[in-house]
Amino acid sequence: MFTNYLPRRGVKIPLESENKPSVITELVDLLCEVYNLRIKNEILAAVLEREEILSTGVGYGIAIPHAKMDDISSPKMVAGLSPDGIEFDSVDGKPARIFFLLISPKNGSGDHVHILSELSRILNNPVTREEILKSKNAGDFIDTLKKNES
Repeated sequence: MFTNYLPRRGVKIPLESENKPSVITELVDLLCEVYNLRIKNEILAAVLEREEILSTGVGYGIAIPHAKMDDISSPKMVAGLSPDGIEFDSVDGKPARIFFLLISPKNGSGDHVHILSELSRILNNPVTREEILKSKNAGDFIDTLKKNES
């Protein structure tokens, strides 16, 4: 279950950022705080480098910035909602409102791919996306994801 990788305190509603670089930084800050990581600059660099290859704005108001790193022992994830949306170079050209940040070990691609595919499957449902967007707090957000997990 991929929600095991998303602690309640790892969900921020609302996100405060207004542009792509600042929302990535805000999510990395949250990740480092929640998981007590001391490699913020390295994580930020890895995520931004991955983002330069191809935007992780997957469309439908969703962005899933992610990276694989040597200094990470297991997958770690945080999430957030932006009420107004943030321009994220998404494939459909629309602003992103639902964000997930995923960091995984370089040698653990199985979990990384599984989490990304499960997120994609769940978020592909427009009813689920709307329910997520209505989340008032982390509990609502995670509960919506859990009831749609396989």
